[in-house]
Amino acid sequence: MKKFVKTGLAFLLGGSVGAGVGAAVTGKISEKSTNKKSEKIDKFKTYYNMLNQWLLLKQEGKSLESYFMESNIKTIAIYGMGEMGNRLYDELKNSKVEVKYAIDKEAESIYSELDVRSLEDGMPPVDAVIVTAVFAFEDIKNELSSSIDCQIISLEDVVYEA
Repeated sequence: MKKFVKTGLAFLLGGSVGAGVGAAVTGKISEKSTNKKSEKIDKFKTYYNMLNQWLLLKQEGKSLESYFMESNIKTIAIYGMGEMGNRLYDELKNSKVEVKYAIDKEAESIYSELDVRSLEDGMPPVDAVIVTAVFAFEDIKNELSSSIDCQIISLEDVVYEA
């Protein structure tokens, strides 16, 4: 009988500890999920606000070309050929700003009329690299700094300063 009580007590204690650990792990997973959702929402808000500002510039008859000309930037590379990179290229391809190439971590799977390079490829000289992945700008800037010697500018800065 004592053995049964000890075994039952150990089972209950073990089950309680297991439940507590399970709840803690579930809480951490839930917290991570909430953090990822929050980061995603912040990312989309950032892109929405930037695109809204870009649209306002267009409605005022302004273009991003003027920002580059006033900053004496005549040649650029675009980092990130997702939607923002393609919109930037579309705006600049018939302007005085020469888009020499693009840089993208997924270079081999990007279809573009531009030469799309990976970070491991050589980087021809340009006046600036414009980073379209504005949410990860600081990390990308740090990564690019060792590969190329030019200004590295966030598209968000270009849009808000144009």
